Amino acid sequence: TESEAERVARLVDDMLLLARLDQGRPVERRPVDLGVLAIDAAGDARAVAPERAVRAQTEEGVVVEGDEHRLRQVLANLVRNALVHTPPSATIRVSVRREPDGPAVAEVADDGPGMTAEQAAHAFDRFYRADPGRARDRGGSGLGLAIVEAIALAHGGRATLATAPGAGTRVRIELPVAGDLSH
Repeated sequence: TESEAERVARLVDDMLLLARLDQGRPVERRPVDLGVLAIDAAGDARAVAPERAVRAQTEEGVVVEGDEHRLRQVLANLVRNALVHTPPSATIRVSVRREPDGPAVAEVADDGPGMTAEQAAHAFDRFYRADPGRARDRGGSGLGLAIVEAIALAHGGRATLATAPGAGTRVRIELPVAGDLSH
């Protein structure tokens, strides 16, 4: 298991990242192919949990201007949440597409237990944990979705959540495509 020192170090890193994003510090802007990130995130999840069904479905050439490291972190956080909060039988799907004349969309969806309306309303809140009884060493700090939302906003995008008890969970990240300043 992870040591307490490693958990504290990760918490500090997460809090520093959120503080930087809160200050409106600009993120790096380079072309990033979201499809490549989705395929990598699914592959990383299968390496960590080979027994789990993790699938990637991407359109080619969905490119945004952004910070590749931070955008990788978004997908990694979302996939990690799905792995932790769903039973082993649940399928996790990572998808990337371009909306017609619209934003780039990255989604991580699962067919797990879903969340109640109250849990969903607080999902992006800092330090919120849908299952407060879960041991901290199994769960995270409650900052994962807050970081996802902050990174999306820093890229001129947004993060939304669709879920219901028994209906799984889908987190959708919308980002302006490269060269599109209309959003």
